[in-house]
Amino acid sequence: MARKKVKLAWILNDSTRRVACRKRTKGLLKKVSELSTLCGVEVAVVAINPDNPEPDIWPSVPDAIRTLEKFESLPKLDQIKRTMNQEGFFRKQIEKLDQQAKKLANRNQDLHLDTLLYQCLSGKSLDDLNSQDLCDLARMIDAKANALEERINDLKGKETHSVQQASVEERKILLFYTISIIKT
Repeated sequence: MARKKVKLAWILNDSTRRVACRKRTKGLLKKVSELSTLCGVEVAVVAINPDNPEPDIWPSVPDAIRTLEKFESLPKLDQIKRTMNQEGFFRKQIEKLDQQAKKLANRNQDLHLDTLLYQCLSGKSLDDLNSQDLCDLARMIDAKANALEERINDLKGKETHSVQQASVEERKILLFYTISIIKT
């Protein structure tokens, strides 16, 4: 029989709540044991159940005390170095997502400019482009021309200054020719 999703809320029925607490505590201690074995980390768990006078301690009382003392002997900076509250966690996630969004926006802009360049190569007029697109397109053509010059210099083994002396028109013609070869 398939398990159904458990609603995370206070269990009103006392006996059901006690059984769930006992089972979940047992599962938690098993997972901690697996984590310690698989990853080789020192772990100590103390689970205090209001219905049980004795707390559940893993691995044993002396081992748990030793682990806690080892943790407390660390400098305060090392103790709190990787701790994070919920707000800090979400701030970090938001920063990561913002960076991903910026990368995707830059990539979309590059793809848009590539599309415009190929449309221009296929004969589309530049009259219907706005000034920002024209400036970005010119910047991209210059960047590709410079990269192409560097590649040519690397391949031919010539010095950089000889290719830089070529006129801007020659560079653009060379770039359009190279792109048309790559396109086919």
